[in-house]
Amino acid sequence: MPAVAEILRLRAPLSLPVLRAALKGKRVLLTEDELLSILGSGGFVEGPPGQWSLAPSGSAAPASPVSAGAAGASGAAVRFNQASLASRAGVAGDVLVRVLESLVTDHPEVNWGALRDRLESGADVAVSDRTLGLLEEGVRRFEVARLRVEKQEAEARAKESERRRELQQMAESEVAMLRAELDDERRRAHDAAIERDRLRQEAEKLVALKEQEATGWVATAGGGWMLDLGAPETFGEEKLRQALGQLESALVVLNVNIGASELEAVVVHPGGVAVIEQHDIPSTAGVVSVPASGDASVDERPLEVADPRGEVLAAVRLLQKTASLDLAYLPVLAFQGPADAEGEDVLVCLTAEVDLAVDDMLHSQSARVSADDALALLGKLGVPDLPQPPTGF
Repeated sequence: MPAVAEILRLRAPLSLPVLRAALKGKRVLLTEDELLSILGSGGFVEGPPGQWSLAPSGSAAPASPVSAGAAGASGAAVRFNQASLASRAGVAGDVLVRVLESLVTDHPEVNWGALRDRLESGADVAVSDRTLGLLEEGVRRFEVARLRVEKQEAEARAKESERRRELQQMAESEVAMLRAELDDERRRAHDAAIERDRLRQEAEKLVALKEQEATGWVATAGGGWMLDLGAPETFGEEKLRQALGQLESALVVLNVNIGASELEAVVVHPGGVAVIEQHDIPSTAGVVSVPASGDASVDERPLEVADPRGEVLAAVRLLQKTASLDLAYLPVLAFQGPADAEGEDVLVCLTAEVDLAVDDMLHSQSARVSADDALALLGKLGVPDLPQPPTGF
């Protein structure tokens, strides 16, 4: 029988039941080992992809065993284990396994899964040139895919690095802003501390001034002392107060009462004692004239003040009587408003210039006022003691 002859020609180690079934023309179920033995017996030739047929009896020849993983291969087969096949493909062993897994989809006509399993078991496997070609092609595609993945990963790392750099720059910028704000806060705190110190010093000065005012005496710009026993009531009285504050080493008492009379200003000067009466004149032009006899006038018109000369001389006589001191006394009339003022037997001047007029006149005196005489005169006036001894006397 031809079929029997063909089956026997396989030279495959088939089991007796399988051989009997094949001889009877029945369908035979083979194990993997039996199938591998048959395919590797040399009695089959490759047909369409994935299909095998019996080789013609005249051309059948023994062939090197080819594993199921190389099914569908053509050409002479070479035996490889996993290490040698990986070396032939130019990859590591684990990469070889991954390439075989990827080829399952790309070339399903080859049983790559069986080839992988046998290689991983440590067996030597016969692999044809065609299978090797497919494997090398798979390695190339795998390397391309790997390089693409590495490129994508490198790009992702570069993006991540750029993102971190931007975040670092943002963080550094924010830190710089916070430091600038902190520096501003510190500067403001420093400025506030300086301002607090300044205000504290000002407060201390005000307290000192209040203490001085409590005693009545206030240090003047000219290095003297001033005691104001009544608040200024007119613009001229305020100008008089300012002008007398410029006198050097003078003791000025304003609005002092002697008996029933009030003296507008008493100046104790190293050259003598000035008694000053001040008057506000509505006119802003003209000359005030105070003669030794006759009425005072401004541009030959009578003043509203009846007898300013008589008032200041009476004040001088009152002070002389009260003090009982042999000193030089200077009667002074000061006028606020007119353009000029003149007199004969009393010193007549403008209020704004009273300090200069008094200082010039008293400095020209030959007699001098001692510090004891100055303190004695103040005592006669009944004013508080000076905060410290007078200077310049």
